[in-house]
Amino acid sequence: MEYPPFKERKISRFGIGTVQFGLDYGINNKTGQVPYSDVLSIFETALENGVNFIDTSRVYGTSEETIGKALREIGAVDDFILCTKLDISENYHEKSDETVRGEVQDSLRQSLEALRIDTIPVYLLHRPEHRTFRDGLIWDYLKEASTKGMIGRLGVSIADGPSEAIECFEDPALEAIQIPYNVFDARWDKAGVLKVASERGIAVFNRSSYLKGLLLMEMDEVPEHVTESLCYKESLNRIAAEAGLGVKEMALRYVFSVPEITSTIIGIDSQVQFKENLRIYEKGPLDGVLIQRIKTAFRDIPEYVLNPFLWDQRLLMWQQQQRRSA
Repeated sequence: MEYPPFKERKISRFGIGTVQFGLDYGINNKTGQVPYSDVLSIFETALENGVNFIDTSRVYGTSEETIGKALREIGAVDDFILCTKLDISENYHEKSDETVRGEVQDSLRQSLEALRIDTIPVYLLHRPEHRTFRDGLIWDYLKEASTKGMIGRLGVSIADGPSEAIECFEDPALEAIQIPYNVFDARWDKAGVLKVASERGIAVFNRSSYLKGLLLMEMDEVPEHVTESLCYKESLNRIAAEAGLGVKEMALRYVFSVPEITSTIIGIDSQVQFKENLRIYEKGPLDGVLIQRIKTAFRDIPEYVLNPFLWDQRLLMWQQQQRRSA
């Protein structure tokens, strides 16, 4: 297992995504929420294989509580580096400064209690706009909490695209970003996000290596509102077949081939799937020629295919069209 340095800690290049530990989540998730017994087995397997990074959030249902309980049960709290995220109300911008600070304080406290730890090693804003809200009201509170030892490292989870990350880079307090990055998504390379983060010592955690499961779906399973992805999926299937690889292996090894990424967070929904992904990781990076072919093939995919936040909007449009034609 590789361990890219992150300040004084070393984080495993393979990270565990835990949204399925607290929710039935994902357009390609056919197994539902992970049973607690499986969570215990997954963490034990992680220990055996040197995986020490766990990503979660207050918004992932009971994920934090499950993680906190499981790590205590197997006596491995100190063996893992935990990352979680702020959760405040959707209409926070309508509330007073005091109320917003109270929500931030409550979210942080609840995460500490649920995870059963005194310090959260990595704490992220769930939205970039939280950082600049009211001249840094939320961000300043979290920086103060960091000086008190409640938070180890502060960062931001990026939602829409590279411009958000570039804006965050202006903040000297920023120590980590989390981005959606996968074989289809060339936006981050084009904008120089990974290069700048590496130069400034900012950790980069990537999620969505399978684009919310879309890359792994059969062609006839792709939802109507994202059918624009079909031509790109056909190209992906063809490139993988010609390389003698499965799509899943090629897509994941592509992300693991990016040296600027600190840890790749893979959503885990079963012990079997976790072990399969570990086997893929152990095969190492892709050949440089194949990487270049992939970059060339997928350099101009439109954002409405790349950004799952836009899928819901397109779903509404599709549903409206269906109703009008009914």
